[in-house]
Amino acid sequence: MKLFYFLSRNISYTFSVAFFTNIFGWLAIIFSYFLASSFLLISYDKITNHFFQWLPLIFLSFSFIYFVFFGFFTPVKIPALMKRHRRINTLFSRNLKAEDAYMKNSYGDFSDLVMNNTSSSVIIIVATGAVMTVMAFNSFFITGNFTLIEFKSTVKVIALASVVATLLLGMATHLLTENLTNNERAELYNELLKKGVKIKPHSLIGVNVNFYFFVIIMFIILFSFVALLERLRMDAPGNILILAVYLAGSILLGLILARVNANSILKILNDMSRVTREIASGKRAGFQVLSLGKEFSSIEFALMEMAWEIEEHRRNLELKVQERTDELEKAMTSLRIRDDQIQKQLDMASVIQRSMLPDRLDDWNEIKFSVRYNAMEKIGGDFYDIFQLKDNKIGVIIADVSGHGIPAALVTAMAKISFGNAGVLYDSPRRIYQEVNKNIIEHMKTQDYLTCFMVAIDDDYNVTYSNASHQKAVLLRSESGEVEYLDTGGLFIGALEEARDTYEEKFTTLNYGDRIILYTDGIPEAQNIEKKEYSNDGFEKSILAHKDKDLEEYTESLIADVRDYMGEMGSIDDITLLVIELVWDEAVDVVKSSRKMVAAHKYLEAIEVLENGLERFPGNQKILYNLAKNYFRVNNYSKAVQTIEKYIEKDRKNKFAYYINGASYYQMMDYKAAVDQFNMAVAIDQNMVNSLFALAMSYKNLGDYDSAVQIFERVINIDSDNKMALFEIRQIEKMKNGN
Repeated sequence: MKLFYFLSRNISYTFSVAFFTNIFGWLAIIFSYFLASSFLLISYDKITNHFFQWLPLIFLSFSFIYFVFFGFFTPVKIPALMKRHRRINTLFSRNLKAEDAYMKNSYGDFSDLVMNNTSSSVIIIVATGAVMTVMAFNSFFITGNFTLIEFKSTVKVIALASVVATLLLGMATHLLTENLTNNERAELYNELLKKGVKIKPHSLIGVNVNFYFFVIIMFIILFSFVALLERLRMDAPGNILILAVYLAGSILLGLILARVNANSILKILNDMSRVTREIASGKRAGFQVLSLGKEFSSIEFALMEMAWEIEEHRRNLELKVQERTDELEKAMTSLRIRDDQIQKQLDMASVIQRSMLPDRLDDWNEIKFSVRYNAMEKIGGDFYDIFQLKDNKIGVIIADVSGHGIPAALVTAMAKISFGNAGVLYDSPRRIYQEVNKNIIEHMKTQDYLTCFMVAIDDDYNVTYSNASHQKAVLLRSESGEVEYLDTGGLFIGALEEARDTYEEKFTTLNYGDRIILYTDGIPEAQNIEKKEYSNDGFEKSILAHKDKDLEEYTESLIADVRDYMGEMGSIDDITLLVIELVWDEAVDVVKSSRKMVAAHKYLEAIEVLENGLERFPGNQKILYNLAKNYFRVNNYSKAVQTIEKYIEKDRKNKFAYYINGASYYQMMDYKAAVDQFNMAVAIDQNMVNSLFALAMSYKNLGDYDSAVQIFERVINIDSDNKMALFEIRQIEKMKNGN
């Protein structure tokens, strides 16, 4: 760039641009000649001599005219021929300082210089080709140096070389001129912005044209390379030097153009990123790189429009601050309230999303669960669930939705509902994946997707598992102390209809003490301060190191190892860990027997089995919980309360236990006690509709109609189709109005 500005200051700016782009003209001419001559099969030396005799002289002559046209003789008072070029040189000599109208016109001149220079370069190539054709005509008709075949071959070579040189030099000139003039175009544009002139950055062609250009070059090089090989096969082997020169020239030219284009795009993207940060931080933004690509110029103008709006807003605030302090204070208060509302809404969305994730995973038969969930943002993309499947199986899933924030939360909600509905119909992970994939594609148009690992476990602890592009599950065998990796084929869910045919299933069996570890990629991809990943190997070492600890301590230790590895770096993705363990429990047979009787509506027989089981296993939580539910079923509410409260003494996190207790008090018309129990359930899960509705009914029976209506409205906010809540609100309104 030093040479460029040296020539710009001592001769003229437009000439300096023309000089540098003309260098590419010589490269394009040489390259195009080698390409076109690769198709010569006769009189190669003779035609080549013709080109060497006339081509440099002709192109040099036109280059001289080209330089004069662009202001080569400006130092001797012979300026550039075009008026707009003279304006460019004048403004450059004044350090880009002038009246607003002059600067605006000159900004357009600088932008159009790219196309002017490109057009001029193309004209030189066409003119050179035309004169070369005339000289070939002279060699055939006048001097007789060419035969008719040689004349035709020469004209074909000229035509092909002209086409290729036009393509190469046209795009190369465009790219180089855009880069050379960038500083002046950006400075002029920024000056216009400072003066309040709102103008859209000039644009010439789409960015995709550059890429098409490189594709065309690739085909040209390959095609001519094949032609050269064919000709060399027919000629003497000594001509291999031609091929080597051609290859070297092709690679050099391609690298230069690719480097120029890539640097141009990277500079534009980096500059737009810088401008965005400056706008966000309240600074007056200005471009250092100004693209002539249509797509980029549109983005740059959009950024400036955003900056103008922010700047105008700030200016208005500054003008009014002295006279309207009170109004400004009100506005600030309003903004704070609005921000608080947005934050509350985000908090509520986070609460709703987390309420969909069971914070407590109840035991199933002899299967115990332990989970740890850590979202990187308020609303994360990981989720997990445990749900009942067809044929008395239990399904466990862990999934990772692409992205974060509100879109990920929507996909999470949709997927959770879809998995639950599919689990009612099927007990096959493969079939459930197919159903969920279909539902998400039909109802979600955001092109988000999710990875998932699912296990289905039956009463005999046979495990069916399937992986949809998620992290492999780890099976820690208790007896051997070794790990097995569980994996199947399967594409991610929710993006491709064809994925339904990729899902696979495999089978294994759990023995007592075995653990299945499910996790998301936030664990192996966790990074330390040196940007090194924790990795699956590191996670496996942790899995084995803590294998002798009990389930909850084991889960916490695995997460602690990940946190210690990250240190100050912190998490860069959501982290979810779910551990499944098969634990020997003698009371599980009692619970299973009672459930079979409940399924046959033999509630009294179920109670008898559970009471006998409680004598054998005093204080067993599973038996207490199921016994309380059956007391409630047969309307023995006092015993239901007595039993469930024994359960609650040891487990205060089960929302359903509080619900059973509250419902029992409600049936005994002890509405105050019912309110306390339902409030405990809602404190655990703010969106538990059954507890909310029962709580509202308790307030209604206590005569606290305002509280009842408020709770009924919460029910409707969660479940807009809840007709009973709407009916109760209308009934309360009638009662309050005396009707």
